[in-house]
Amino acid sequence: MLKPTKMTRVIIAGTKELIEPTISTFHRLNVLHITDYSEEGRDFKIGKPLKPASKLSEYLLSLRAISNQLGVLGKETSLKQSSKELPSQIDEKITKLQKEVSSHFDELRSIEFKIKEKEDLASAVKPFFGLPLSLEVYAGYETVKAYTGFIDADIEPELSKITSNYELFTGESEKRKIFALFIPVAYEAPVQKLLQDERSYVELKVPALKGNPPVIFDELTKEISVLKEKHASIKSELDIIKKEYSEFITAADEYLSIETQKAEAPLRFATSPNAFIIDGWIPSRKYDEIEKELQESTGGLAYLTKVEEEVEEEEIPIELENPTLAKPFELLINTFATPKYKEIDPSILIFITFPLFYAIMLGDVGYGMLVAALAVVIKNKFKTGGLNALALILFLSAVLSVILGVVYGEFFGFPLFNVEVKGEMEHGLLGIAGPAIAGIHIPVHRFESVQSLLLITLIIGIIHILLGLILGFRNITIEHGLKHAIYEKGSWMMILLGGIAAIARLMPALMSKLPVQSNDPVFTGGIVLAVIGVILLIKGEGFISIMEIPTLLSNILSYARILAIGLSSAGIALAVNTLSMKLFIKPDGVLLGGGIGLALVGVLILFIGHLINLLLGILGPGLHSLRLQYVEFFTKFYEGGGTKYVPFGYNRKYTEE
Repeated sequence: MLKPTKMTRVIIAGTKELIEPTISTFHRLNVLHITDYSEEGRDFKIGKPLKPASKLSEYLLSLRAISNQLGVLGKETSLKQSSKELPSQIDEKITKLQKEVSSHFDELRSIEFKIKEKEDLASAVKPFFGLPLSLEVYAGYETVKAYTGFIDADIEPELSKITSNYELFTGESEKRKIFALFIPVAYEAPVQKLLQDERSYVELKVPALKGNPPVIFDELTKEISVLKEKHASIKSELDIIKKEYSEFITAADEYLSIETQKAEAPLRFATSPNAFIIDGWIPSRKYDEIEKELQESTGGLAYLTKVEEEVEEEEIPIELENPTLAKPFELLINTFATPKYKEIDPSILIFITFPLFYAIMLGDVGYGMLVAALAVVIKNKFKTGGLNALALILFLSAVLSVILGVVYGEFFGFPLFNVEVKGEMEHGLLGIAGPAIAGIHIPVHRFESVQSLLLITLIIGIIHILLGLILGFRNITIEHGLKHAIYEKGSWMMILLGGIAAIARLMPALMSKLPVQSNDPVFTGGIVLAVIGVILLIKGEGFISIMEIPTLLSNILSYARILAIGLSSAGIALAVNTLSMKLFIKPDGVLLGGGIGLALVGVLILFIGHLINLLLGILGPGLHSLRLQYVEFFTKFYEGGGTKYVPFGYNRKYTEE
């Protein structure tokens, strides 16, 4: 907690015949972060994959192709298959599946091609319903040219000027005028120009078929129907195959992935004709356990040794170590940047501040309950991974939002408790006055307590930024010494604290139009402290650094967004409620005074308005709370750039050893 797991660099060495049991041991333990060997020398070279690697990769590729074709999706299951039984099934079942699935999919593709081909023909035939001709009539002439298409204009007058030797058929198709024109080949050029000059002309290609268009269309439709039935039948057979083999496919995929990973592991080792060396990192607390396991699996012939030499901090893999509740917030840390080995891990701090900021902004019992329900649905759907962590973060934030909603006395913008606002009594949903807790009378009406809430958010901002500077002071002290820490972070702390002390005395005096007392020790001390901070800042980072001082004030004022987002959400809810209740549901204070129809309109407005506000309430507080962490807080102490700890192993879901 607050620091990454302590890591130890180790070397594992042994003879070539021990490479397989060593790989199996470390893969099972899932603790060794391997450092890839890349510098080939005379004595040691990059290792070669184990013998089964090629066959395993081939099986895995085939299985994944089958899985993609069948659309097999892995789901969490409590029933796991034994990895000892799978090898005897893999060759036979994959070969059988390949044959069955490939043949079915080849047939499906052939049918889909035929369906598309016949649907295109049917579409091409349909327009000719409007003409009293068989399809073979349009082609097969040496001295006659046929034109077919859609046209809006009457072309006969112009056509008659070219020749009187023509035959024109007209009709209607798809609410458009269709025509078929037959002329001697000698008049092809002027007729072609006549049609091209007519903007409404759209040429129609005559399909190479024979017979009456409606009859042909019906035959094509029947053929398409038969093909679609056959297509559905094959799909049904594939679904049966999928249902029968899905558990085997997911389990076999996992088994083959594990075995392939193990078989290809030597590509990361240093090897000689007779020995191998593995360079890597393990959590220090597990060293004794790992050494014992290795000794047992190799008969004491493979050796695990600590490496004491100094390495670059960036090379040490980072495993974050936090309590269960704070674990999901590691997602937010890794999204920004993995911390360095000697840096503070801020996961536990974000676990406190992120939900707090979110809840202050959302702060509504109704919205909080809906967000919590949504988080539970997401968590149940995604048992692991980023979305699961995100759901847990959202759930914690929603629970705190419900608590703050009680403090604010809001339920979808409606008051929970009776409260007096501007001399008028607002009757709450509970019909009772709010309780007093720790001397604070609930509810704290957001619109009536803007000044107090603004002051609280700014104080939160000051504490948050000061904490960031303190953590930054600690990091720089460890990396560069106390002197650098004082110049880089201590100066900013002095400016911050001194400035706050001076402003705390100056602002009341300005508001009351009274001069500040020259002998006020708080004001004088604040000015002196801030000036010392500025001097140290200039000495440490140069004169240009004073240009950054206004950003400190902007960082603090940025926390006012916590109140602003909260007020905007409450304002939208209030506007929706007022509009729907006073105009539709309770016009002139009478329930259903405008009739049921008008009331239903009001309910619809309530639903749509609160749905939009809920979506904004999920996104807005989340994004702005995250911004305050990344921009205002992290920039004071957090650098990141560490290497993420990726142990050699596999988290099994579908198989067991």
